[in-house]
Amino acid sequence: MTDALNFRRLESMITGVMRVGVALSSTILLVGLVMKFAGASSATPVLNAGIVILMLIPATRIVVCLVDAALRRDALLAFATTIVIIVLTGQIRGWFDFR
Repeated sequence: MTDALNFRRLESMITGVMRVGVALSSTILLVGLVMKFAGASSATPVLNAGIVILMLIPATRIVVCLVDAALRRDALLAFATTIVIIVLTGQIRGWFDFR
């Protein structure tokens, strides 16, 4: 495959991940808001789940880039995205330890 085709394929995968993530998060947030206005006591966890899914979209993008780099055997990009994933994991772990 040429570089242009690889880039289009990666861009297409990332766009798909983002669309699915935003649609899923929006749906869950909408359900949570409807539950909140209806007075349901379980609305807060549903709203939190929608927000967490929204926050996971950028991390999922990075994982998709890592998988694509591994499939294309692009060692430099795989190494760079692995470093980014390690940093993100450390930040998330630090946040949980802080709480």
